[in-house]
Amino acid sequence: MNGRLLLLHTRARGGPAFALGVAVVAPLAWAAGSWLASRPYFDGPAARIPVVALAPLLGVLLLAPTLGGADEELERGTSLRWPGWRAGHILLGVASIGAALALTGLHAPGVFGAYAMVRNTLGYAGLVAAAAVLLGTRLAWLPAFGYACAVYAARPRQIGGVAGVWAWPLQPSGVTASWLTVAVLFIFGTAGYLHRGCRIGPVAG
Repeated sequence: MNGRLLLLHTRARGGPAFALGVAVVAPLAWAAGSWLASRPYFDGPAARIPVVALAPLLGVLLLAPTLGGADEELERGTSLRWPGWRAGHILLGVASIGAALALTGLHAPGVFGAYAMVRNTLGYAGLVAAAAVLLGTRLAWLPAFGYACAVYAARPRQIGGVAGVWAWPLQPSGVTASWLTVAVLFIFGTAGYLHRGCRIGPVAG
């Protein structure tokens, strides 16, 4: 990729604002997680569940507006190989979010820490990518936000089993079903985005 073209692409898609947002979310996640885990009336590291569920969501919601350009139809008229650009864009964005948040949970990576942060980042990114294809970037945040809120409100106590599939954002990182579910979401959501890009024009009523 041409360096100048990459720089222009990043600026046009709101890259600086995204990077700034992630730089704010990560230390806030670290501070909130550390505070919750240190409270004597909470259940130690497991008290970080709200942070593990919500911090990756915030990071991915910052990524959602960058998945499409201001004039997507005009961009697609250029000679660029868009599937490759889309792949680089979303993978770099997800890696940035996952790495930044993983650093905040390294002190207890296996107990609602770094591993769960990475897993939830991948799962939410898959939902947002799929929503960008179906709804456009303006509403791409909505399904992931709604799903996360619904799951958090339900707060299942079961670990693994069926809950490992539908309540993956709240499961310990050792639950295999949660990782398999996230893998499916990320692969299919990203594949759809690479192939079709974000929706052009308003969603039909």
